[in-house]
Amino acid sequence: MRVTNRMIAKQMLTTISKNQGLAAKLQLDIATTKKVRRPSDDPTGVIQLGRFNALVSRNDQYLKNMSTMDNFLTNSTAALDNALNIVEQAKDIAISGASGVTSDEARVSMANQVDLLIDSMVDIGNSKYNNRNLFAGTLTSGTDSYTRVGDVITYNGNDKSITGTIGFSTDVTYNKTGTEVFNPSGGPDLFATLVALKQGLAGNDVDAVQAELTNIESSKDHLIAVISHLGILQDRLSSTEVMISNQNISFADQISRIQDTDMVATIVNSQVLGNAITTGLRSMGEVIQISLINFIS
Repeated sequence: MRVTNRMIAKQMLTTISKNQGLAAKLQLDIATTKKVRRPSDDPTGVIQLGRFNALVSRNDQYLKNMSTMDNFLTNSTAALDNALNIVEQAKDIAISGASGVTSDEARVSMANQVDLLIDSMVDIGNSKYNNRNLFAGTLTSGTDSYTRVGDVITYNGNDKSITGTIGFSTDVTYNKTGTEVFNPSGGPDLFATLVALKQGLAGNDVDAVQAELTNIESSKDHLIAVISHLGILQDRLSSTEVMISNQNISFADQISRIQDTDMVATIVNSQVLGNAITTGLRSMGEVIQISLINFIS
């Protein structure tokens, strides 16, 4: 088949048109910094983008959960540190009150000090974070964890756990109930211990005061154990947070590889296409000119 100049020109025009389309896309890639803007740009890439974006969204929720849990734990630990300080004060008072050289009047004064410590301990039991009770189980609002009437301290909460999701099928309990903290199974009731200490001091009952020293020491050890447990839990959250944050960095890199424009390569390719279009137009002009001369001839 004879190849005419007209056929050559037509083929060149098709190539130039195609290159112009590619050049326009590259310019848009540069302007938007995105090479995938609609499904037709990269059907497989779009599917991968959806998967990676879903993973990032899921991980972001885990990180949000852990932030809330960590703040809850931080406030719980701070409250229990204060409780431990009160127990230390109660222990010092009990030691002094059990001493044979302490006067009756001094013991009555000590009883008044312990009464104030009981008020402070009730306040700690009613600690809140973001208007949520820290030590009332799932009774997080509406009612204080504890109420005091005279020497009767009543727990208004429940013994249910509050959990948060920190990973796929991974839920973690991050609260301590009032029962777990102040009246643990197999251990002394801290509020009852403080009330008994107060009453022993007020009644100048040295034996009663001495008897509460053991309970105070047990309560101290228990609070230390609870604080330690919360610290271990926070360490776990911290390490999990780092792991998930690193996952998100990796996902973001994959998303960028699929979606974002490689600016250097795209600019180079755009310049190459521009040169190709210019050369094509010049060549096509020469072909048309030759065809015109032949026609005249």
